[in-house]
Amino acid sequence: MNTNLLYIPLRQSRPIDLGQELSEIINHDFLQPSTTFEPDLNLVSNLRHLITTKFKNEQITKQHQEWLVQYLKYLQAIKRKFPNDVIEFGWYGLIPYGSPFKLRSLKFEELNIWYQLASVYSQLGCQESRQSDVGLKNACSYFQLSCGCFQMILQNLIDIPDLSRETIECLKYIMLAQAQETIWQKALSNMNHSVISKLSYQTSEYYSQALKLTNDDIKIEWINHLTVKKFHFKAASLLRRAIISQDCFKYGEQVAYLELANKSLELASKYTSYVNQLVLDDFQGLFQTIKQSLTNAHRDNDLIYHKIVPSEQELPSLVGVSMVKPIQPVITTSDIFNNLVPYIIIHVGQAFKERQDVFIQEQFHIPIQQLNTFVRKNISDRGLPASIDSITQSENIPDSIVHHSQEINIQLIVDSLSEIGELRTNCIQIVNECKSRIEGTSNFESLQARIDNMKRYLDRAKLGDDIVQEKYVDIKPYLDIYSQGYSGLISYIPNSKFVKLDDNLLTIISDLRSLLADIDKVITNRNQTLNDIDIRARENNIVPKLIEHYNTHSGELTEYSFEPIYDEHIKIFAQDLRYLENQKREQIELDLKLDDLTKKFQQACTVTATPRQESLQALETAYVKYLEVITNLNEGKKFYTDFIIKSNVVLKECEEHLYKQRIESRDLEQQQRQPQQSTTVEVVSPKTTKPIYNPNLN
Repeated sequence: MNTNLLYIPLRQSRPIDLGQELSEIINHDFLQPSTTFEPDLNLVSNLRHLITTKFKNEQITKQHQEWLVQYLKYLQAIKRKFPNDVIEFGWYGLIPYGSPFKLRSLKFEELNIWYQLASVYSQLGCQESRQSDVGLKNACSYFQLSCGCFQMILQNLIDIPDLSRETIECLKYIMLAQAQETIWQKALSNMNHSVISKLSYQTSEYYSQALKLTNDDIKIEWINHLTVKKFHFKAASLLRRAIISQDCFKYGEQVAYLELANKSLELASKYTSYVNQLVLDDFQGLFQTIKQSLTNAHRDNDLIYHKIVPSEQELPSLVGVSMVKPIQPVITTSDIFNNLVPYIIIHVGQAFKERQDVFIQEQFHIPIQQLNTFVRKNISDRGLPASIDSITQSENIPDSIVHHSQEINIQLIVDSLSEIGELRTNCIQIVNECKSRIEGTSNFESLQARIDNMKRYLDRAKLGDDIVQEKYVDIKPYLDIYSQGYSGLISYIPNSKFVKLDDNLLTIISDLRSLLADIDKVITNRNQTLNDIDIRARENNIVPKLIEHYNTHSGELTEYSFEPIYDEHIKIFAQDLRYLENQKREQIELDLKLDDLTKKFQQACTVTATPRQESLQALETAYVKYLEVITNLNEGKKFYTDFIIKSNVVLKECEEHLYKQRIESRDLEQQQRQPQQSTTVEVVSPKTTKPIYNPNLN
């Protein structure tokens, strides 16, 4: 490419089958089959393949620009439907040695495509003929578009080791300077010296700004190029100011401006190594013109005008005028994956489902279980129904004991304890894996704090597990009796002598049995209500409401935007909340009745406690504790299951931290070992005999 301007070389990417990657994600995480979107998947897969295989420096056409713009449109649609971190993309850095930098981020891919588009625009700009007004206009437009792409990158830049803000700022100002240079070149043919001087000085300022932002990513050839351009256009501006001074008969100022211009080019001459020959030709031409003009001006002023030559501080400051700015290409979204339920809907829907589950657990299951546990314990503490069964059924096994025997399942406890042990082992393994991932790394304090918290949670949970285990051991002998069925119960419960009861006591006992039956009905009704609530929660899916809200607002939503939908959705349980309050009041009334009848029974009953009553009471107490153990075990399983889900998130962050640390260490080692690039590296604009800034090798 024969030009005295620079183009931005393309980057290279690790090939991936984007369509296949998205297909697997849809099948795994979405509620729809990927085959429904096969045409869209093929489109994105084929287009990315073109972008990673058909782009070569100095062989760029408008077709390449159209491909990149179309791919950016696809990415906009993909970003709306998929989470950011679902696919790992790999792009080679500005210095293309070693492995590519990899990141699970759609935003990372998008930034690199913006970089590629900036490169394409810069190369299209360099391809334009600068011998015609149309060519200059087109070149200026392309360079401003390239600048706009870099501006877009800066506005959305994430932490990428090889793509620093300073480097992108430098490239942005290079494009801005070259756009201004085309304006300056067009002005040469039809503008006055004052305008040309201002355009030239502003061009110099843009090159100067780019030069200030150079770093190790920018090759010395480009640094020299920018330096020569900076002084060249400053000298050109001073030359025009000298001509203006001559036209105004200010011959002393004319000499001063020419001296400054000559001094500027003398500084530039120190940086001409490896600079493009076309740039050097322009530089030498201007240098000769200024030298000759300075010689003539000195002679005329010394022999004819005798004007005082002012110092640099006494001259009016140069003023620039910018005629260019970053132009960001407008990228609309594509209609691909239009019928795919957005992942934000799935994510929010799942989050709301979990919140609803917690709501139901905390607002209904736990309170009702507490009410039931309290009333059972209250009954057991009063010696019921054992105290009345022992005197009314001297030989038969009470129905309540038979029902308990049918309900109790020792194997359920054994299996639950085993499951909790396995879950706890998995939790410990995850915590240990987290610790191993960050060992030997740096800047891990926040992760270490979270891992320490996880370990403390597990330690506290172990204390709770031990308490439940002790409860089980305490009641195990009685549960064994229950599990033996009728024969075991009849052998354990002794008979008692028949006792004739007076009518008053029989009435009290009848009232007590009726009240206990009512309490059993209340407990059964509560459990059925819980079952109904669970069914209603499953049947009332919030996702359709979320989709409707999403479509109504054209998809411009965050997760917090759906909160009103959840608040409205959860109102379907308002009646159940009122039911729970009624149950609390009803239980208070039942407790008062139970207390009153128990006192009457104790006053009326003259029969002392018998071994039969003590046996029945022991079995009743064991049953109440059995229910507590079952509840505790269910809570334990839920705790460890939730812990695994949350700790896996921390493990993933630890793995990403380790990967990033390894990449940084590898890059540092490569920089320390990597010798200077040989001259066999492909040379890009500005063309020299030595390698220049080249982020991609073709």
